[in-house]
Amino acid sequence: MRKAIPRIKEFPDDGRIWRVDWFGGVERNHMVPTEPKIQVIISPLLGGATDYAASSAVNHEERRTISIGVGQLPLVTIGSLWLNRHCLVEAAGKDKIFHNLTISPDTVRLVKSDAKVDGHPLILKRFHQIGAGLAANCLTIKWRDDPYGIIVPIAEIIRFYYATSTDLAKAIFAGDFRHDLCSIVNPAECAFNEQEKRCLLKLRKEFADADAWIIGRILNSQEAFAGATLVHDSMIKEAVQNKPRLYPEAAFPFIGSTNLRARVKPMRTPDDSSWRYIVFALEHCTGPFPFDAITCDRDNSNLRPEKGEDLPDDQKKPAFPAKPASGKNITDGKLQSDNEPSNNMQSAVVTLPEDRFGALSSMELEKPEKEMCHYISADAVRPLALPTDVLGTGDGTYSNNGVTPTVVETERVRQAPLPVSFENFEAMIRHLDELPGYQARIRLIKDSIAHIPLTKPRWTRQWSYLDSGRKIKRAVVIADVIHKQQVYSLIEFQWREGEAFKLALMSLPSGVRLSDELINKLLYILAKKNGRWENAKPLPADIRLATLKHTWPCVGAYADAVVSKIHVMHPV
Repeated sequence: MRKAIPRIKEFPDDGRIWRVDWFGGVERNHMVPTEPKIQVIISPLLGGATDYAASSAVNHEERRTISIGVGQLPLVTIGSLWLNRHCLVEAAGKDKIFHNLTISPDTVRLVKSDAKVDGHPLILKRFHQIGAGLAANCLTIKWRDDPYGIIVPIAEIIRFYYATSTDLAKAIFAGDFRHDLCSIVNPAECAFNEQEKRCLLKLRKEFADADAWIIGRILNSQEAFAGATLVHDSMIKEAVQNKPRLYPEAAFPFIGSTNLRARVKPMRTPDDSSWRYIVFALEHCTGPFPFDAITCDRDNSNLRPEKGEDLPDDQKKPAFPAKPASGKNITDGKLQSDNEPSNNMQSAVVTLPEDRFGALSSMELEKPEKEMCHYISADAVRPLALPTDVLGTGDGTYSNNGVTPTVVETERVRQAPLPVSFENFEAMIRHLDELPGYQARIRLIKDSIAHIPLTKPRWTRQWSYLDSGRKIKRAVVIADVIHKQQVYSLIEFQWREGEAFKLALMSLPSGVRLSDELINKLLYILAKKNGRWENAKPLPADIRLATLKHTWPCVGAYADAVVSKIHVMHPV
């Protein structure tokens, strides 16, 4: 199953699945001067491989290095799998949550990927090989008394915490937060209200509202500003030595405790006494932000005033003109890094729905009230009869080369309201979360786990549909429950009138969180068995399964039944 993002031209188009092994250096892009490139080390999967993260899963002899514009960095993670230039939903690595992880100068170290620790390579070849990425930097985090217990590539620190969009990625690598802040915000209209702990921003038009969270963090946190500006500062130091390829440094944007969820590759220590973890991709972090509220305005805002009388439209200044839309689905396009886009074309937007930062869960991005609006949308410019399936993330020129300007934006997604039939489930999860020793939360719904998958052609009547006539799929809701460092997943789905099914409670022997990819497989198996979990055994990955009948008189009894099943699955 493919992700809903464009193809990337630099990945092979040979019918094989390629795994991203590591990131390499950053280099000047002579074809697109406004956007440097970053190296991506990739290897082809061998036929029949099931553990995609295993060193034995790929052909090391065919490992190669490609380079993509840094504006595409938000789309690529280590462990991601690519088939014919398309990114697949499945990925290498296992989900793991590091609870109460301390981030501080005493617990975090900057090291090279090829560093030696007590005479042994930091990353052992028998577990993972990184090819041309040996000179790339990493941060190691102390975990269970091991100063190298968690290994995070610097490129992943940059991607997750700072370069969350194309525009932010280019600003970070260009050093704009230190050297050209006016291109990001209007500094004269930015402030911080200490009493309310409120960040006030005036964004430039190029930046999306979703970028405000990251920009506000960088401008109001000493640690975040240092971590963001270190990327460019460190590359400048290397550039003066005339190095053709630069290996940036970075740092965490906060100091303190966090619960960090990541997709990882476990690796034994050289003496086989314990485990270390190579982070392929960071997924969620509860580290602190420097503000409790944020108000964001932008250049030439055409928001209508909430109070008072507005100016007549004929007295307003035209805001930035609308450009002709591409008229094609963004997933039909192909990103490339060899040609500047044409600024005569309407920009295409690739949206990545994510829930990265726990500290933002209760915050809303607020807009200032306006007494009067001074701008009105300008007329559209003349459409150009150009092909638009070629995409680029550079700043662009006013040529008519048919390359559509493209930006990746991260959309902060709150959990959507559940269907009415799931109200009791949602209430039970809230109740369970209040019990001592338990953490419970509805999982962010993504395309791969939002509905029961189809097992037959879409026009065919089948169990996966809640309503076959209208082709409405059964919705799915998943909750994750953490108890004594063990993660359990509860799976509920919609019923037709008159049906009765059981609630599923699952866990992996290792105690880690079931990945979205694995749950997608489970839902497909469930659909093949017409919703009967008891007929779906044995489950993949040695998953432990318990089922519960829907016979609870109240929410409290519902939660107690789940707790009882957890105790049966893993007795104290």
